Amino acid sequence: MAQILIVETEDGKLIRQEVVEGNLYEKVKEVALKLIEKWDPSLSDFTVIRGGYELTYKIPVPVDVLDKIQEYGLQVARSGNEAIITLPVYTISYNNEWTGDTYRDRAICIVTYYIDEDAKKQIIDYAVDATSKPKQLAPQLSLTEEELARLEEGLAEAEEAEKPKKKRRRRSRRKKSS
Repeated sequence: MAQILIVETEDGKLIRQEVVEGNLYEKVKEVALKLIEKWDPSLSDFTVIRGGYELTYKIPVPVDVLDKIQEYGLQVARSGNEAIITLPVYTISYNNEWTGDTYRDRAICIVTYYIDEDAKKQIIDYAVDATSKPKQLAPQLSLTEEELARLEEGLAEAEEAEKPKKKRRRRSRRKKSS
């Protein structure tokens, strides 16, 4: 049985953290079903988003962490003298709001594998930060009709320049033998 970390935060404060035994996917469903009771559909969306969170460890990675990486089938990459482990993270948002072009998760719960206390602290910090302030959405690119026409014209020219030019072959004339 895997060790599963459950972290719940609201308005930038940690309200619950626990490590339980079980199957990650079943725990995500179980936690989501419980959080539906806290959700007010007239005020916010209810979302479950699967993502990845990168944990960084100095090489050599502790043996207990290596055992969990292998047990959970986690992706590992190396960058210099560090190992980067991609941890599957399920973020359940049940209290959120849109205001203009900003979005704010007021309350979320994160469900993921428990690796060690350092990873747990990183996940808690991530969850607290996610509910502490609104996120500004990136402004959309807007072009005038004239700018769009110039952009399309330049693109057409670039595509034309990239086309391979056909070479004409000449037949060589052979002299007839007499």
